[in-house]
Amino acid sequence: MQLLPFMFRATPAIPEMDFSGTVVEAGPDVPSHRGLKSNAEVFGSIPLAQIVKSTSGALAEYVVVDHTALVVKPESISMKAASGLGIAGATALQLIKAANLRSGNLVLVNGSGGGIGHLVVQMCCEKVGPSGQVVAICSKRSMGWIKALDTITLQINDQADMSRTLMSRFHIIDREEQPLVQYLTDIFGNKRFDAIIDAVGIQEIYTASPAFLAEGKPYVTVGPRAASYTYLDMLSTLGTMARNMLWPRVLGGVARPYFQVAAASSLETLEKLADMVRMNNLGVYVGMKVAWSDAAKVSMMLFCFRGALTTDRPMRNC
Repeated sequence: MQLLPFMFRATPAIPEMDFSGTVVEAGPDVPSHRGLKSNAEVFGSIPLAQIVKSTSGALAEYVVVDHTALVVKPESISMKAASGLGIAGATALQLIKAANLRSGNLVLVNGSGGGIGHLVVQMCCEKVGPSGQVVAICSKRSMGWIKALDTITLQINDQADMSRTLMSRFHIIDREEQPLVQYLTDIFGNKRFDAIIDAVGIQEIYTASPAFLAEGKPYVTVGPRAASYTYLDMLSTLGTMARNMLWPRVLGGVARPYFQVAAASSLETLEKLADMVRMNNLGVYVGMKVAWSDAAKVSMMLFCFRGALTTDRPMRNC
């Protein structure tokens, strides 16, 4: 929304797309099998076209959307956790699909402390199975709760054996402990990864990936990370995207397949995420809870601190 030219934006605009809440009233054309009756607890995401047109986002007292933009919330997950599932969950699903993981694979996840990354880690563990391994990169400040990811899943889903199953094939790297690329090359240069999923967009990892990613195996990413939300930096980022996707190997391009995904929430992805929660295969970490009276102020702060919250970087002054 910030990058949308001001002449196309209403003032003030209400931010954010994902939400959870209680149904006040369902329209007469909503199919009864959807379960979207009054007082039903739901979660979902406002479609991009709707939020751009109306500039009315999820940080409002009431949200009006088509019934295909939300699903009934599983009982095993809290409202606050469900509110973070929409777009982050849809993106995580697309990253997993593009990585084409198999049982027994060795996979690297960069940005495991982010909203997308911690969902990807759990999905990867499910895909590679007991014979595979997931290597997760995060910052020092996130290591505590990433290590406890099994406990978070346990608390949300009440599955006593989840912790043993997950952590036995889950290895964490503190990206601040040593030079990351050199460490990956030294440790995984012989037994290389079957896929790298970058939920942050660190160009250096992709450039160096032939040293620790197996020949022909995919580097899957949300796209290069922009230095800031300015038009100049976004144009630079678009140039990097084009180079990664189009620059041939014979002219110095990186010798590994590059797949970039972008996802918007849909009824299909929302239903799949809800099913994963019900099946005890997915939990959501909640890093911050904000009082409604502080929502506007915190929303302004989040834009300044967006890099820290979405890419697992230290916060900067704003």
